Formats: sequence, C-alpha cells, structure tokens
Amino acid sequence: MKYFPILCVFLLMSCTSFLSDEDLQLEFNTAYEDKDWERSKTLINEIIERDTIQIENYLTRALISSHQKKRNNFDIINDLNVYLNAFPEDDVIKVFRFQTYYLNNQLDEALQGVNELIKIKGKNAYLLAWKGNIAFASKKFKIAEQAYKERLALNGSYEDLKNTYYYWVFSKHFGGETESALWETAALEDRGFEPNHALLKQIENNELVFEDLAIFVVPNAKLEDISVAITNQCIELDIFEDKGYHKSALLSQYFYLEKQDHLESLLSQKDEIYSLNLSYSKITKLPEALFQFKNLEYLNLSGNRFKDNEQLFDDLAKFPNLKILELDRCYLRTLPDNINKLSNLLMLSMTFNDFRVLNENLGALINLKYLNIGSNGKLRDLPKSIGQLRCLQMLNVSPNGLTRLRDELASCSALVSIVGNAGTIKTLPEQIDRLINLKYINLAANKINELPYYFGELSSLEHISLGNNDIKTLPKSFSKLHDLNFCGLAFNRFKTFPEEVLGLENLQSLWLHNNSFTTIPKTVASLPQLTHLLVDHEVISDENITTLQTLNPKLFVVKEDTRQYVKGPKRKN
Repeated sequence: MKYFPILCVFLLMSCTSFLSDEDLQLEFNTAYEDKDWERSKTLINEIIERDTIQIENYLTRALISSHQKKRNNFDIINDLNVYLNAFPEDDVIKVFRFQTYYLNNQLDEALQGVNELIKIKGKNAYLLAWKGNIAFASKKFKIAEQAYKERLALNGSYEDLKNTYYYWVFSKHFGGETESALWETAALEDRGFEPNHALLKQIENNELVFEDLAIFVVPNAKLEDISVAITNQCIELDIFEDKGYHKSALLSQYFYLEKQDHLESLLSQKDEIYSLNLSYSKITKLPEALFQFKNLEYLNLSGNRFKDNEQLFDDLAKFPNLKILELDRCYLRTLPDNINKLSNLLMLSMTFNDFRVLNENLGALINLKYLNIGSNGKLRDLPKSIGQLRCLQMLNVSPNGLTRLRDELASCSALVSIVGNAGTIKTLPEQIDRLINLKYINLAANKINELPYYFGELSSLEHISLGNNDIKTLPKSFSKLHDLNFCGLAFNRFKTFPEEVLGLENLQSLWLHNNSFTTIPKTVASLPQLTHLLVDHEVISDENITTLQTLNPKLFVVKEDTRQYVKGPKRKN
C-alpha cells in the first residue's frame, strides 16, 4: 500500500499521453479551475512536452508550482526566466520572479530584480518597501535604511508607515548607527506614531534579535493586484521620453504644429482632430466652432487676451479629453477659482504672464505632471497647495521672482526635474530629501547661500546646476549623491575646495571656476568617471592642472578664461 500514491501518479502520467491535444487542454482547464495543483502540474508538464514553443505555458507552470505545498523555487525561477526572455516587458512577472528569488534565499538576485523595476516604474511605495525588506534580510543595512526612508516620503496607511518607520530604525541599529536609532525611536510621537518605550530599552540594551525581524512574508496576491501595486497611480505619461530633463520632449513635438485660422474648414473631420494651435489669433473668447472638437487633447491658446478668464476656464472644462494646455503670453494676472475644473490636465504652461499670486485651487489639478510658470517676474511665491500636485514630474519657474521654493513642494514626490534658474530664490525646502525621484535640478543664478542639511539624501540626482549663487559650503551629506554625473558650482563663494565632491564616484563633469580657492587637490583626479573639469585659469596654476592631467590622462580641463580644452598627456605604452 505504501507505493499506491506513486502508482497513481504513474498511471495518470501514462493516461495523459493517450489524450488528444484538445482533450488534454480540457482536462487541464478543469483541474486548474478546481485548483487541483498536483494534477494541473502533471497536465501542464505534458502540454509543454508536446509543444515547447508556447511560452505562456511556462508562466502557467510557474504559477501552478507556486501553489504546491512542496514548491521548487529553482524550477519556478527557470520557468519565469524562459517566459521573461520572450516577454521582457512584463513587469508584473518580474515582481513574481524577484519575490521567488527572495524565497529561495537568492537575495542578491532579488535585490537586483527590484532595482531594475524601480528604474522602470519609478520609486513607489510597494517597490521601495520590498527593496528595504530584501536589503535588510541580506544585511545590507545602508541600502535598507535609504529604501525605508524613501518609502516614508510617500503616502500610506498608519500601520504601513509605522511598520516602515520601525524597520528604518532597525536598519540604523544593525547598521551601526545605534545613537541615531535611539534618537528616531524617541521621536516616534513627534512623527505621529505611538511612543514605544520598550523598543527604546531594547535598542539601548542591544536586545533586538536580527533573525526575529528578518522574516518577510510574500503575500498570496493575484497578478492583477501586483499590477496595481507597482503602477504609478498617476495617469501614465512620460513627458521626458529619455531625452533629457531640462524640457519636455512631448511639448517639443507640438512646437511646429501649424496655426489654424479657419476652424470651420476642419469640421468635417472634427472627430479625428486631437490637437489645435490657436495661438496669436486675436481671439478674446473661445470660438463657438471649437466646441465641436470634443476629442481635443492638446490646445494652444498662447498670445491671446481673453476678456473673461472665469468664462475661459468654464469653456475649457467642456473638453473632457483635454490633457495639454498652453496659455503663454495671455496677459493673465490671476487665475480664477474655477481653474479646479481642469482636473484632467496633465500639462499646463503659463509663461510670460503677469501673475502676482497663483490661486490655491491650482492644487486641485491632481493629475498635473508638467507645470511651467516661468517668466512671471512679479510672482513672489508658489501657492501652498503646490504640495497637492503629487503627480507633478516637472516644475519650471525660470526666470522668476520667487524668493523660495516653499516647504510644501517637498510633498511632490514624483518630481523628476526642477528648473528655476535666473531668479531670486534664497531657500529650498527643509525636507527636500522627500523628492525621492528628483534627477535634475537647475537653480543657477539665484541667491542661495546654503543647501538644506538633507540635500545629499536626494539619491536619484543626476544633474545639479547651482552656479552663480552665494554658497560657501556644502552639507556633509552631499558626498552621498552617488548617481550624480554633472555638478555645477561655479561663481559661488567657496574659500576652500569643497571636498564633499570627492565622494561622487559617478561624476563626469565638474564646474568650479570663479570661486576663491587657489588649488584643486590631487584626489580630484582619482574620481573614476571624471572627464571634464572647468577651472578658473587666472587662479588655478598650470602646474596644478598638469598634475591633475598626469594623474588622470583622460581628463579634459576647460580653462574658463578662454574656454580652451586642454587634453591630458598621452598614455605611455
């Protein structure tokens, strides 16, 4: 009798070989619907053996295997790899794979998987939490600490944020920052959580047990639930398209859109028209014919002076599909309260107007990803409601009359680019580190004299332009900007070389001319990726430059007085 189960399996396998392909598929469908995972596995094995080309079957087998009591994670990973080799865009299955790596204790592969997804999907709560958990389990506490901190910058339930906060503290403690862990535990109540004196005592007495904490459960979630979890809740729209962060590639596509002076001539094809350019048409209100273009997604009204701005926005609200609106040079001094009716807008440009203030109802445009309010010299501040624009990816306020980037801006965690050069900005948000997706920041030619303490926690930053300000020192955290490839610090007030830049291992271009220090340390030449260095030749000696180039023959030095490229000596064979 003890061989009976094995005999049954053998008979089942033998029987399946006599089924037609159609009957085999019907048998499998029934078993799968009944959640008979053992029988389903046997049947799908036979299906794959008969037809190895249908790649989706490998995914099906992986899903079935994940439900079995004795799951073989190696086999699941192999099937997922086969599937993803054929369908590399399936991000949901990539989650399935990195979670299986985690369950199989392949933590490096799991961490690599979640990092790849973050590059694709951006930093959202689900992926950051998993990055923190995997890094914590693999004892990479610095990485875990950073991931948990970035997760705390995003919205979530009380329990979820509390749990994240605790693991942020645990990461500090096990990472050797016990004093900081104690401080943050003592501040629980200040952060909006219940105080935990017992935890404080455990940390003080070094009583926390890593093995008890490094257990993370993979939820039995449906693929649809995972899709929702990793998808940006903002409407999908890539306004950059990997073409740089200083402008919107999407708006550039509309730059040459021909101006339309005769709407009536287009009425016969009105349902097929999605974009219209009515700029500089001398209209004072929207023409009646325009309202027949119900599918409009892009509308350029720049260069027109409207008599009734409230009526204008009421009329614009009649276009349910309107996503991109240009109102440059429209002589606007204020925005009416009914700006909130355009909540479907994704991109809004209002440059070269005459704003003194911006209506707080601007914060109701919760889907907005692009806001350009540059060249409004009389505008002294952003509205407090700016923090409600949680989908905002690009903010352009250049040139401007702003005196600050207000603290509420730190809540715009989707921001990728801030352009605010040529203005009067003095201060930045104190909690600027909450801008966890920020890659590009241009605040050159302002009046900034100090960077926030947590500026160096902007771990995604790739480009910084801070030239022509009043900065004397950099915060110590600046050296943590490990993804930074361009750093512009020219025309500031550094009296000594800012050594914080020496920790920027991915830095390619460094602009330092027109500061007060007279030497550049040799260690600059050791920066592994540095190729371009801009210096003030009237202050930095030829000898200093030659020494740097000898140490790093690949280094180009640009003498600021002549902008002459000086190439390092050739390597000796």
